[in-house]
Amino acid sequence: MKNKLNALLIVQVLLILILLWLLTYFGRDEFNNAKLAKDTSSISQPLLKSVNGVNFITLSSEIQSNSGIKTVPVQSSIYKKNLTNYASVLNIDLLIEQKNRFNEIKNQIGVLANEFDRDKKNYERFKLLNDDNKTVSDKALQEVKVSFENTKIKLLATQELVSGIKQNIRAQWGETILSMIDQGIKKELFEFLLQDKARIVKVTLSENSDNQPPKNISLALIDNPNEKFLANYLAESPTLDKSVKGKTFFYIVYSNKLRIDSKVIATLIHDNLSFESERYLAIPKEAVVWNSGQAWVYIKTGENKFLRKVIETDNESSNGWIVKEEHIKENDLIVINGAQLLLSEEFKYQIKNENDD
Repeated sequence: MKNKLNALLIVQVLLILILLWLLTYFGRDEFNNAKLAKDTSSISQPLLKSVNGVNFITLSSEIQSNSGIKTVPVQSSIYKKNLTNYASVLNIDLLIEQKNRFNEIKNQIGVLANEFDRDKKNYERFKLLNDDNKTVSDKALQEVKVSFENTKIKLLATQELVSGIKQNIRAQWGETILSMIDQGIKKELFEFLLQDKARIVKVTLSENSDNQPPKNISLALIDNPNEKFLANYLAESPTLDKSVKGKTFFYIVYSNKLRIDSKVIATLIHDNLSFESERYLAIPKEAVVWNSGQAWVYIKTGENKFLRKVIETDNESSNGWIVKEEHIKENDLIVINGAQLLLSEEFKYQIKNENDD
């Protein structure tokens, strides 16, 4: 009987030990979470400071470690500015018609100008003779005068036609192409166009591109992107492409392989970054937090100091964004883990201050 009682006690002790072990094993996550919450709760201390109106957060090394905050140096990036996705190969048949009509009317003006000079001289001669004792009758003088005035009217009307054609060309093609027709500027280039040895391409540059258009761009057919065509800048286009926002420009391609009215892909020909006046930085997507429609990052400006800065998100990369080197510099320490925590605590403390007020 005594042996059975001892055995029962041993079994009970073993069960208690097993239960204690199970409680410790399954309760360890809750214990660790409670410990971590206790550690991170210290972030809610008054750690938001302001100097000259600029807010920043100060965190001790221990809090940074417990909160998992990590930083990396900001790296430079070679940024290739993008043009609009598409450009259009223009049909210049109407321009050729306008050019032919323009030359035809100019020839008419030349003929009429000669007739005007002849009739004017005749009128002046007849008038002198009429004034000299009526050597020429008044009737004859009147006939010469009518002929002279009719020629003058025809000349002025024809000159107005030329002005109208010039205005149409200027409105559709711009001053540069008008000067090619009117003044013979870049005559060889225009001959290439007339002989179907070149193409005019209308390219729209995006609104966030540089004010000055690039001198050269590369074009490729949509159905054959591997075949490239070099295009040289010609002039600014006076008309816009309603389907794309931005400024439009004319470029010349010395090839007839591009089909008229086709859409082509336009890309910029880049120089090496070291020759550019602007430098660019790569911002990892892990570093970016969003608030009020803006993207922010935290920069570690001291051993325990973090400053929030806004970034532009116009230029997205495969792993984040590309920004100009301005208020963020190369090798600045950017927070890639814990930025959301810093943002939450910063605004949480600001709300507390507002409630205190």
